[in-house]
Amino acid sequence: MLIGDILRQNAYDYPDRTCLVQGDIRLTFTEVERRANGLANGLLKLGLTKGDRLAVISGNCFQYPEIQFAVAKAGIIGVPLNIRLAVPELISYLRYTKPKAIIAAARFADTARTLVAEVPALEHVIGLGEGHPFEHGYEVLIRESSQDVPQVSLSPDDPYMLGATSGTTGIPKGAILTHRQAIMAMLIYYAEIRLPQFFSMLQGIPQFFNPGGPANMLPFLKAGSIIVLPEFSGEAFLEAVQKERPYLSILVPTMLNMVVNHPDVEKYDLSSLKAMTTGGSPIPRTLLQRAIAVLGDIFQTTYGMCESYSCGTILRYGELDPAGPPEKLKRLTSAGHAMVNVEVKVVDEQGQEVVKGSGQAGEIILRGDQMSQAYWEMPEETAASHKDGWFYTGDLATIDEDGYLYIVDRKKDMIISGGINVHSVEVEAAIGLHPSVMQVAVIGVPDPQWGEGIKAFVVLKPGMSATEEDIVRHCREQLASYKKPRSVEFRESLPLSGTGKILKRELREPYWARSGGSIRGVQRLT
Repeated sequence: MLIGDILRQNAYDYPDRTCLVQGDIRLTFTEVERRANGLANGLLKLGLTKGDRLAVISGNCFQYPEIQFAVAKAGIIGVPLNIRLAVPELISYLRYTKPKAIIAAARFADTARTLVAEVPALEHVIGLGEGHPFEHGYEVLIRESSQDVPQVSLSPDDPYMLGATSGTTGIPKGAILTHRQAIMAMLIYYAEIRLPQFFSMLQGIPQFFNPGGPANMLPFLKAGSIIVLPEFSGEAFLEAVQKERPYLSILVPTMLNMVVNHPDVEKYDLSSLKAMTTGGSPIPRTLLQRAIAVLGDIFQTTYGMCESYSCGTILRYGELDPAGPPEKLKRLTSAGHAMVNVEVKVVDEQGQEVVKGSGQAGEIILRGDQMSQAYWEMPEETAASHKDGWFYTGDLATIDEDGYLYIVDRKKDMIISGGINVHSVEVEAAIGLHPSVMQVAVIGVPDPQWGEGIKAFVVLKPGMSATEEDIVRHCREQLASYKKPRSVEFRESLPLSGTGKILKRELREPYWARSGGSIRGVQRLT
């Protein structure tokens, strides 16, 4: 099966069924099929051919799924862009992926002009939305092109998207994602989540995130609909749920926090939501407890990444018990077990599996039919992370005697203080239990005595207060003394990636730049 077949079949079986919603816009499967075909043929008419890349720079919009279907039908490879990247970062990524054309929303017109000037491969800009200044317009291209299915020879193993890694440690890498891998990833999600025919999903997370798979195309396999939220806020999400009555949504913890801790959350009717997955970063226990209290037992927490098309491990319904005994409460912080059709191991530096229940941390490795097999034109990076059929994630975890996985850190985020490994996630989890804390990030900073000192950045809940002394005292009660932060800095907000992950490299950079990147044998690459 090909991605384009999903839309074509739905247009045949359910021609008048609504599948895309944004505000007052309501598009049926027939309309989207015709528009996607028109866009695909328009791109081919511009001179793009199978295997060429098409970049997209836009916020969330109903056109995003149309673009994903269009590139799939034309055999073109989509290159969705993280709109939070700075222009120099976008230039670097596009010089690497070499797209021939870019679809640019009107508000990114200046950025698109700069990219065309700086990226030799870019030949065409297609303006999206009203007020764009470009020669080619998205709607004109569709209107003036054939709306028949493009005549392009395609295979399930053809590249479909380049999924940009989150970029929390530098310029993203482009994971090659095929039609087969995208469909397999969606089938894995169907096997794990209770999703009825014709269900609707509220699209709150960015559409460039793990593009063309479970994160933003999931309803289409069951002839369902996507409700697009152009700009995310707690209030916008709550209003959309009350108005549009979605069955499912996917949120990262920072977004979920904004929803369930919104001061007016109790005023909204959220009863339509029957399923929600959350992932992208560990979810604090207190946040999960609050979310279950507000929305009910609808959550499954997941662990995955771009290279695995969002699939990896899952903490399933019934395993999240906020009022259970201590062993159940501990599992609230777990990443669960392997998803259906995914193999997961935790291995040491020699590649040997760590013993369950030993408390030893090791690297998570994954294997499955949904996994990307390579990075675009990065043979060394591919070889370093893809070994003997397994993908080495760079994430560290422990595994308990019952097989539950606990993420403890990224390899690059682990703090070495006085020669002892301290996992930042563990310290963050402890600080997150403080009743005044809404968001926290912990990093290692240069320390002349210990090599690295533990520093916490804290965002407090609205109307709440705490001092550095309060946070350190709280940590003393939760952790061994050597794990408590040596300093706490309070901020209004923390730097986030486009997918809602905290950018620790931006927090680390000023401290390590002043020390030349190393101190007392500790070298930190931000």
